[in-house]
Amino acid sequence: MNKMLFLVLIAFEMNAQDTIVFPKIDLYKRNIIEESYGIPLGALADKYESSINTAFYMRTKIAKRQFIDFGAELSGIVKGKSISYKVDNENILLEGSKSSFLLGLRYTRFLYQSPNENFHIESNSGIGWKYLHYSKPDGERFDKMDLKPTLHTIAFSQGIKIMFYGFGVHCNYHYSPYDLFNSRAGKNFGDSSINLGLSGSWNF
Repeated sequence: MNKMLFLVLIAFEMNAQDTIVFPKIDLYKRNIIEESYGIPLGALADKYESSINTAFYMRTKIAKRQFIDFGAELSGIVKGKSISYKVDNENILLEGSKSSFLLGLRYTRFLYQSPNENFHIESNSGIGWKYLHYSKPDGERFDKMDLKPTLHTIAFSQGIKIMFYGFGVHCNYHYSPYDLFNSRAGKNFGDSSINLGLSGSWNF
């Protein structure tokens, strides 16, 4: 009887092991680098010719196929153009900008993901704080001025990205109303640009 009971218990244990379901490990890519070419649109095209952008984001999952990306973007301005800037009721000429910076977050949603999760299409909706940097002119007269001509503004973005095995292409539209918080550079300074580029993602 004891032997029979022992064999029944062994059989039950082996059957239980066969029915155990182990949770699937979530292997979404948490670190993202983007390289892109920026094209200013409208009035902003009068302020610089283009930009070369490098962005780094860290991704956090908030729901199924939904994420929040936190990160920053540094841009090198190509052929920045001089602008008129008002200081103490005087208009001075600033040399063209050479750089800009964006700090912000994005809500990301996978619009489509293949069954093996190696291919997906995602949308990115972002908000952040952006500045376009200008340098103070050289000269003793300007050294005495309390002048910080960098233009700060809130920025919004909307983009789409196509990824395959952690690499892909993206397109983003940026709206950054530079004259919203600083009227010294004049009205209708410009606010729109579009970025086209490559993206890579990985886990440490």
